[in-house]
Amino acid sequence: MSSGEWAIVNALVMDAKGGFVRRPSVGISAGLFTEFNAERPGRDVLDARGLWLIPGVYDCHTHISWNDFHQEDRDRREPADRARLTAASVAATLRGGVTSARDAGGADAGLRDALAEGRLPGPRLQISVDMIGPAQAGSVAAIRTAAQRALDHGAQWIKLMATAGVATPGDAVLASNFSRAEIQAAVATADRGGARVMVHTWGGDSADWAVEAGAASLEHGIYLTQEQVSRAADAGVTLVPTLTIYRHVRDMVLDGRIDGVPLPRIVGVIEAHELVVRRARDSGLPLAVGSDFTVPGQHGTNLVEVGSLQRAGLTSGEALLAATSNGARLLGDGGSGIIAAGHRADAVLLASDPGDPATFENPASVAAVVKDGILVHAEGLSE
Repeated sequence: MSSGEWAIVNALVMDAKGGFVRRPSVGISAGLFTEFNAERPGRDVLDARGLWLIPGVYDCHTHISWNDFHQEDRDRREPADRARLTAASVAATLRGGVTSARDAGGADAGLRDALAEGRLPGPRLQISVDMIGPAQAGSVAAIRTAAQRALDHGAQWIKLMATAGVATPGDAVLASNFSRAEIQAAVATADRGGARVMVHTWGGDSADWAVEAGAASLEHGIYLTQEQVSRAADAGVTLVPTLTIYRHVRDMVLDGRIDGVPLPRIVGVIEAHELVVRRARDSGLPLAVGSDFTVPGQHGTNLVEVGSLQRAGLTSGEALLAATSNGARLLGDGGSGIIAAGHRADAVLLASDPGDPATFENPASVAAVVKDGILVHAEGLSE
């Protein structure tokens, strides 16, 4: 389908609350959803009988240009090899149903602009450029300099690595890499540059300071307390939990592909993570989907995170809203994450019931993808 006037007919269509209603026709014209009548002659029609139509998915935490997990492995690749793998990853991400994404470190303005200009097929992209962490900590001036450097390279988000990760034992993972003043300085610098701040934090002081300073989102949030979840909700923050990646870590521990992470540790992380997702839901803290995917084999399977949210206790509707309208509100990229007349026509057709988490764990469930009103991916659908 081109960018002209066409329609998707006979689909079960997701509504603004995450439920589904049968609509005889969903019109698309000039990149927007319309009330187009499919019976008009001379217009293209895509028959979606037996399929579910959801808005285009937002992946609010990915590393779309990483081709290897470890920095030293990425650095060993030739630039042409990295570019080839990155082009394949962004194309796979779009085919997998992600029409908008936020990169949490690695992607640059050149990649973002190539996607925006259509020189590469892929989702529209917002970037953070760098991950600001312990190496930049130690003074307010150092944090300001690091944040300004990212802004100078086109960052729309400042990414703070405020705590460590899964290999850090016990409560040490909650120790903040930054002082309260440093986090405040990062947010103030971002604000002056027209950007916002996303904070990798498992909890502890850094989560409190990030909410207090005005960060837009908390990433992971595994050990957030009920009080912290409530304060974040009151402040209008969004939590991007990234559940799936920790299941991947568990699987790598089980089959010996990763050292230094005891199995009881990662099992406890997964349990705590699911608890905080339910706390967020019950406290009105918005959740947004983020995959935290890093390597080519993961890119394109991003929708598995929707199923992970369901397995953590969210209803199908709640998980779908996290993947669509909540992500749209967080990124503010011009889309709404809903299917309604006058709204940007990004959509995904699913071949299996979205009420079943297994649907999102099977990339073949994505039957078609529409971005800006154009059918960019379809598998065996009749027109």
